[in-house]
Amino acid sequence: MSKVKQLPPRNKVKKSDCWDLSTLFVDDDAWEAAFKKWEKRISQYAGFQGRLGNDAKTLADCFKFDLEFDRESERLGTYAFLKVAEDTSNSTYQRMQGRYVNVASKASQAGAYIRPEILAIPKAKITKFLADHNMKPYRLIVERLLRQKPHTLGKNEEKLLAMQTEMSQAAGQIFGQLNNADLKFGTVKDETGQLLELSHATFSKMMHCPKRNVRKAAFDKYYQEFDDHKNTLAATLNGSIQCDIYYAKARNHAGSLQAALFPDRVPVGVYDNLIKTVRDGLPALYRYYDVRRRKMRLRDIHHYDTYVPILSDLQVSRTWNQAVELVMKALQPLGDGYCGILKEGLQGRWCDRYENRGKRSGAFSCGSYDADPF
Repeated sequence: MSKVKQLPPRNKVKKSDCWDLSTLFVDDDAWEAAFKKWEKRISQYAGFQGRLGNDAKTLADCFKFDLEFDRESERLGTYAFLKVAEDTSNSTYQRMQGRYVNVASKASQAGAYIRPEILAIPKAKITKFLADHNMKPYRLIVERLLRQKPHTLGKNEEKLLAMQTEMSQAAGQIFGQLNNADLKFGTVKDETGQLLELSHATFSKMMHCPKRNVRKAAFDKYYQEFDDHKNTLAATLNGSIQCDIYYAKARNHAGSLQAALFPDRVPVGVYDNLIKTVRDGLPALYRYYDVRRRKMRLRDIHHYDTYVPILSDLQVSRTWNQAVELVMKALQPLGDGYCGILKEGLQGRWCDRYENRGKRSGAFSCGSYDADPF
């Protein structure tokens, strides 16, 4: 029996291959100290309540405080999220993120009066406020708030919606824990006979294997685990959809699609046209798959046949630094200033490079205003 090549636990990953979150907080103790200060500041929201229509300076001071509070909230939330992403089974960071979400919900409740109170200011008065020099940094915020008027409720209703923050995230949290920590895919042999622990990352590697029996075995084993949990996954998806429908109705949108597109001013027609364009392009995709099938000399083609290179000289292996150099070459038109910063970050520790046990699956970019991107 060959030894199973398993994913390493987080504490066995080389430090140089892990991201460095010190531009957010140097360690958990620094996060804890900042978290306690941030939580205490929630009470300052009460000082502005009922006074936003008094004068432009009071409204500007409220915006200044709210933005500073949100900026610190972003730092705290990003750090907690990234620590959970390192190992979703780590209860210490699950608790950290849970505490953050709980306090962020309290902050949302404390500031829930702001939007309805601003929207209650008469048009002539808010126009006069916007002409005041104190409001210069916040004019765009007010313009965006005014656009939200048909979808803003009274202060009590807004507070109720803010109280639902933690509950509304339940479906996403359940799926994240199931997908990243609880699903176990077993083992699979690669083309050399090496027994590998099957995971989200090794599954991708297996789909590029030149041996079809290896690809099929990995594919069947991987998706069998999802099939075994199909009822839980369906219930979780349903919970997420119902949440979207609820908030769309609560905020007087025509539907959840309209609610999702509204903040970015994207017309529904643009969304529909994207779907139509994809469907119109399907015949070309089918022709490509048939070319692939014939090139691979297959009677029929399956999903696990669609990733493996069909030209042998495309099978290339690169080190991390070689890959960075290739990216730099591609981005050179953006200039030395851009590329220099990016290269330093990629060869440094902006990226958490490799998979470990319990790590959040997939690739993403995440950061905050006051720290590096990760």
